[in-house]
Amino acid sequence: MFIVCMNEKEILSSTRRIHDLLSVKRLKEAMTDLQPMLIDAGVNSWIEELEQIDTTYRFMLEYTVKGIQDPERQKVYRKIVADVYELSDRVSEFLLTRLSTKYVHVRKRIFRDDPGLESFIQSYLRTPDRINPSDPEYLRDLSRLFHLIWLTDEFHEREVQLVEQIKDSGVLSVSEKGLLITGLNFSVLRYFDKRKFELLFGFFDSDEEELRQRALIGLLLAFYRYDTRLVYYPAIRGRFLVMDEYQNFKKMVQEVIMQLIRGRDTDQLSRRMQEEILPEMLKLTPQIRHKLDLDLLLGENLSDEENPEWQEIFQDSPGLKDKMQELTEMQMEGDDVFIGTFQMLKGFPFFRHLINWFFPFTTNHPEILALEESGEFTWMKGFLESVDKSFYLCNSDKYSICFGIRSMPPDMQKFLSDGLHAEAEQLKEMLDDDKILDPLQQARRVIRQYIQDLYRFYRFYPDKQGFDDLFNWKLDFYRKDFYRDLFLGDTDALYSIAGFYLQKKNYREAAEAFGILEQSGDMSAEVLQKLGYAWQKSGNYQKALDYYLKADLLLNENLWNLKKIGLCYRYLKQPELALPYYRQAELQDPDDLNTEISIGHCMLDLQDYEGALKSYYKVEYLMPGNYKVWRPIAWCSFVLGRFDQARKYYDKLIAREPSHHDLISLGHLEWCEGKRGEAIACYRQSLITGKIDFDEFLSVFDQDRDQLLKHGIDPEEIPILLDRLRYLC
Repeated sequence: MFIVCMNEKEILSSTRRIHDLLSVKRLKEAMTDLQPMLIDAGVNSWIEELEQIDTTYRFMLEYTVKGIQDPERQKVYRKIVADVYELSDRVSEFLLTRLSTKYVHVRKRIFRDDPGLESFIQSYLRTPDRINPSDPEYLRDLSRLFHLIWLTDEFHEREVQLVEQIKDSGVLSVSEKGLLITGLNFSVLRYFDKRKFELLFGFFDSDEEELRQRALIGLLLAFYRYDTRLVYYPAIRGRFLVMDEYQNFKKMVQEVIMQLIRGRDTDQLSRRMQEEILPEMLKLTPQIRHKLDLDLLLGENLSDEENPEWQEIFQDSPGLKDKMQELTEMQMEGDDVFIGTFQMLKGFPFFRHLINWFFPFTTNHPEILALEESGEFTWMKGFLESVDKSFYLCNSDKYSICFGIRSMPPDMQKFLSDGLHAEAEQLKEMLDDDKILDPLQQARRVIRQYIQDLYRFYRFYPDKQGFDDLFNWKLDFYRKDFYRDLFLGDTDALYSIAGFYLQKKNYREAAEAFGILEQSGDMSAEVLQKLGYAWQKSGNYQKALDYYLKADLLLNENLWNLKKIGLCYRYLKQPELALPYYRQAELQDPDDLNTEISIGHCMLDLQDYEGALKSYYKVEYLMPGNYKVWRPIAWCSFVLGRFDQARKYYDKLIAREPSHHDLISLGHLEWCEGKRGEAIACYRQSLITGKIDFDEFLSVFDQDRDQLLKHGIDPEEIPILLDRLRYLC
């Protein structure tokens, strides 16, 4: 009998603490913390193992203190730390499997208790080519293999032999092997085992790009997850680093990292699609149907020319053309632009089965064969071939579209089928040409599609909460030791990633990545400027200013840099320091109205209202449609006592859509002219239409109190009018 003393939260917390202690080489404390878990597990052999490790470590410490030279000391130390890591994993997983209600551990218990599992394993080891798509048990057998690989903690000779047979099988298809590599990827991310790394290295040696890239993605994620720990496994790190000998290996690593970053930003892209681009396209749908022959367009060859009728359509929706162009570019670069479309197509029974989320698309999948053989649609065979060849659809979405098309109206079925066929034909020639220019084209396709498959699983699988979503990880590969060792001396790689973060508006990560470049000795003006910009967009204006000033020393009054320095000084509430930089920028580009407005703001902050008005009037003159400049003109006029001029501009603002600030300022003006009733009416209106509460009103009012007093308002009168306003509100 055993008594469970630790609950799930305590087990996870203790395991994390042990790993954290090991990562900073506090080995004695780690072993002390491990003892209660071993006692809770009640496995005597594990307790004895820790005692043996402790004894070995004590001897090593004693020899070190005595000054005894041992050339094997570091090797012994690494093994001791690795052994403690592995023992902590073993006991932690043992305890969690015993009591955890999380999805993975429930599946482990169910799978472990499968009465036919052992006979299946033995049968597969004897006859590895028994997996056959025509067998009624085909999907069940594949699922058993997947779960065996995924849910096995430590691989022993039997598991290694089984995976090696899968890798070397001449009968298993690329799709089947690709599926099982995903099982191995999930397994190594769930539970550390050096044999799993070795097997993934073996799959990377494959001639099939689908298998190589899936294995590479698994390896990179595992190296990211276990970066600190892998210091104690030099053979694994060494094997990874020599992979640089493969042609274009570093480029593939970069591609994986950038695609993972894209994946992490998919939610943001999806929101933008739903809120900006798709609504505009839906507005245009009736016009497009009337003005363009869509069926004819789909039948045309790809051309660089735009349809001449598009210009007329896009005139009705300014900006949509640019958005659609941007959408096309994002799609070409690898952004997941289809996620919102296919989210609703993951509810088919097909996706209730775990393995189907990772199955590379194949028309030989039993459920796809059933569609083709149903005789329901005479064109289904050609349609499936077009789906298979689609470059931009990931595997998961290809399956979705196959099941989703059955419920579409016939005209939509034909529209979609013709569209996919046209894409396949048009892209074939283009991709054949690209192979000459880009030997990594096929690798990029696999990487893109597989990572998008993973994203859909982590977001839409019914039991997704049972998995550690890798797209919630920070994915800052550039901070990991294995990445730095691989790209040692290669600053171009890090520069690409830093620039990619900047492009994707991940400013904090961009600042960190450019910061590492700076630490490595790259003090170029461009790096300093981008560091400044990244920190500025992250809201750290002091750091941004520091880097802009450093860049300024290397540049000869660069216009962009001057304006950024001025901006940072303004945000730091130092307008007296900002103004000289804006003046220098004005000398270089006198017609830049943004600079002129910034000069006006500096003058306003410095309470030089005459100087501010000069800048604002210039902007109004050169840009008469800019009604926002009326606001500072009105305020400066009020402060200077030019009430008629102020009223002129406040009346113009009120005629448009006034803010609560406009109404409050107009109330001040009315009061200063002796019109108390009108003043209270404006204040009351600011509370109603401005949708602010009385505390917010008072905050604005108190900031303006000095101006009221300057213009002769009796300070004793202020609380009386405010109380009157309270009664009315």
